[in-house]
Formats: sequence, structure tokens, C-alpha cells
Amino acid sequence: MRSGILAVMCFALALSPVLAPGTHAYGDSMRAVVDGSRMEAPEVRTLSDALAHYITGAIYDNFGDPETAAAEYGKALDSRKDIGEIQVRLGADFLLLGKLDDAMAALKEAINTDPEDIKAYILLAIIYTAKAEFKEAEAQYQEALKHDPANLKVLTFLSALYIVQQKLDRAAEVYEKILETKQDDAFIYFNLGVIYSKLNLLDKAEANLQKAIEVDKNYLEAQMVLGYVFEIDGKYREAIEQYKKVTGIDSLNKEAYVRLGQLYYRMGQVDNAVEQNRVLMRLDMYSPEPYLRNFSIYMAEKKYGKAEEVLREALRNDISDPVIYASLGYLATQEKEYKKAIDYYTVAAEKDPGNDLYRFYLAAAIDRSGKRKQAMEILEEIVAGGTSLPEAYNYLGYMYAEEGEDLDRAIELVGKALAMDPANGAYLDSLGWAYYKKGEIDKALEYISKAVEYMPDDPIIREHLGDVFYSKDEMEKAREQWTMSLELAPGNAAVIKKLKLLDLKLKKIR
Repeated sequence: MRSGILAVMCFALALSPVLAPGTHAYGDSMRAVVDGSRMEAPEVRTLSDALAHYITGAIYDNFGDPETAAAEYGKALDSRKDIGEIQVRLGADFLLLGKLDDAMAALKEAINTDPEDIKAYILLAIIYTAKAEFKEAEAQYQEALKHDPANLKVLTFLSALYIVQQKLDRAAEVYEKILETKQDDAFIYFNLGVIYSKLNLLDKAEANLQKAIEVDKNYLEAQMVLGYVFEIDGKYREAIEQYKKVTGIDSLNKEAYVRLGQLYYRMGQVDNAVEQNRVLMRLDMYSPEPYLRNFSIYMAEKKYGKAEEVLREALRNDISDPVIYASLGYLATQEKEYKKAIDYYTVAAEKDPGNDLYRFYLAAAIDRSGKRKQAMEILEEIVAGGTSLPEAYNYLGYMYAEEGEDLDRAIELVGKALAMDPANGAYLDSLGWAYYKKGEIDKALEYISKAVEYMPDDPIIREHLGDVFYSKDEMEKAREQWTMSLELAPGNAAVIKKLKLLDLKLKKIR
């Protein structure tokens, strides 16, 4: 039946003029052409009416008007309800129009009419997937495979469904089945390689990605992913060679140069890492990223002069991104040049006034320069705006605790920081310190002890814990904590003084 309809349709289209959508004469003339020669048989007449509306609907589909097309398919089905192809077309248009329930009804009817219509199963499965009814979607694909077990389109959709559900092992099984009949498709090998990499089956991932590249040697995405897999597998030299192949095919591939730079640095080849970032500077003249990568390398190597120079080079090249100024501020802070840090952070904050992090760093630099009140004013502005930065709440709360004023406010602020980051040892210490200043020593001990669990090598937290034990007259515990603090930060005059006073107190007691 279907082949007959298509033959008549092609014949009719060859004879008829093409009219624009909305020209209703087209549908009328089509029906006249089809009907004029077959007035004698009612069953042929109904088929002719159905065919005419079907053809008209197909034309509206071609013109991108699924709503009118659906109306024509509906009229076709009024004449003949037993033509599955029309029902599939109607279901597809309902799907395009977002009428999922109507689409499902039409497609189910199509399957009832023709249980071997693969398109109907696929479309129905797509609708179930859109509704997140994955079991039903899978059932439709499996039903289609009963009728055509090697259908590549169904298998591909089924594998995608498994990937959506993170059933990667099942997706891999489907792709392996596809490869039984289709062994020359680089895309299939690529997808299988990606799936195996996510399953941490790296040998299989490498083998399939290599196969994809054999089929298509210029398959850049496969080349890149193979490099990632080598990295994950700890095969850094192979990864480097792989990324070099990528740049040999595509000399403008920025991601490959990024990966090369990171790998060279990981292998201790600092100069090579820096050079890859310099290639990126030439490829993307207005991006701050390559400069920042070299800045990070020099900072990690404690080459602060070179770190500053690379940022100034960015400024000379008209890359006045706020992150460049913020990075200069960070460098100045590390070198305790707080006035310079304030200047840089001020510029960064002016260039990006909505960036709370830059304003936070500015406040911290101002505080370290000795202007605590000014710093607190900036932090109050930040927290008043409902910032999502927990460090802003903590820093301001700790300031109040240190000043010994408005300790309830200090506790409230640090509590907000902990609500955002409950396992942060620094914030737990701040809360404990606020309680210590308030005289609630047991609460102070609870929070600062917990802080030590998270940050056992922090000299300030150890010092605070020693202070708490001293307040509780647990002198040996206080000595233990202060001694550990001094070992972590040798030369701390305040801790040295506390230990001396402790010794004097113990001598008087004895």
C-alpha cells in the first residue's frame, strides 16, 4: 500500500505546479487531478482524497508549516484511517508543535496500523525521552529492534538513551553491536572510545579512538580525546605527542596548546610550558588567559619578578582586564606591599564593580595596611548586598571578634559563612574565637577543637586553642598547643611571650 501511495504522489507532484503556502487552490487542483480519473470506485475515491490531503500536508511540511500540514494529514485520515504513514507524519508534526499527547496518540495508532513502522517507534521513544519516561522509551526502541535487529538509527538512538541515563556499560554494548555491521564509521568508534574512557576502561578507549583516527586521520576531536585518555592513563609523553599531532593538523587549536603547556609543567619542563602559553598569546592577542597561566607558573616557582613582568606585558599589549590588575594586587600582597596592592585592587574593582571578590581583596589589603575601620566599611557594603562569598562574612566577623566589640554580630556573620561552607576550619576557628572573646569558653573549645581537625597545621588555630586551654587552667595542654604553633610559625613573638608567661606562672605556683 505504501509504495503505491508514494508512486502516485511522485507522479502527481511531477504534474502539478508549486504554489506558495496558503494558496488553497493547490490542494483543490491536486484533488481534481487525482480524483478526475477515478470516479467509478468509492474505495479508490477515498484513497484519492486521502492522497491529495497527504500530498498537500507534505508540501506544507516542506515549507516549514507543521500546523497547516497537521490539519491536512487530519483530513487525509478522515478519508482513510488505515494508512500508517499519514499517522506517522501527523505524529511528527504534533511533536514539532509541542503537542506531545496528540503526537503519542497518532504514533500509537500508526503502530497499530503497521507494527513494522520503525519511524513510529523512534518518534514515540523520543517523546517518552522528552517526558523522562526512560523505561517506556527503551521499550519502544527494543520493540523496533524486534522488527529490524540491525537498524542503525534505532541502535544509535538507544545508545544515546542509555548515555542520558548514565548507563554507559549498556551504551557500550549497543555501540559494539553497531560495529558488527558498520565498521567504517569513525564517529561510532569515537563515541565508543569516549564511553570507555568514562568507564575508566582506558585500553579499550585508546583502541577505539585509534580506530576512529585510522578511519579518518583528520578527526580532530578523536585526536584530542585520545590525548586526554593518555593523560588520564598517566602516559604524559604519549599525550604530548598526540597534542603535537593535533597542532600539526590544526595550528590554531588553542585547547591543544593549553594541554601541552599543562603537561610540560607537570613534567617539570617549565620553559616548554611557558612557550606553549606564548604561542597562545600570539593566537589570541586579547585574551588574558595565557598571561595568567604563565603568571601562575612563575608564582609557583617563586619567580616573583617574572610573574610581575608577564602581567605588565599584558598591560603593555592593551589587555587591561580586571583580572590582570587583581593578579598584580595578589602579587603585591604576597610581597607585603599593601599600598601597591590597594591601588591594583582598586582598579580591578572599578573595572568590574559587581565583582565582590575584588572588593573583598581590596578590603583585606586595606586591613593589612592598618586601616581596619575603612576595611570594615567595605566589607559591610559587601555583606549588605547579600554576597555569596563566605570569606567576606568570615573576615568581617573575625574582625569584630578581634576588636572585642559587637560579638553577637561577629557570631552571626561567621555563622553565615559556615552555613555556606560547614567544613571550613578557618571559619570554625573564627566562630570559636568570637565565643572565646565573649567568655563562653566551652563553646570556644568545641569549635576551635573542630577547626584543628580540619586544619591541624595552622599556627593561628593552634595558638587560639592554647589560649582556650590557658583560660581553663589546663596549662600543659596550653603549652602543647602554643609549642606546636611556634613550630609551625617560628619566631612568632606573641606565642613566645605566652610561653614565657606560662613558665613564670608555673614557677610561682610551685
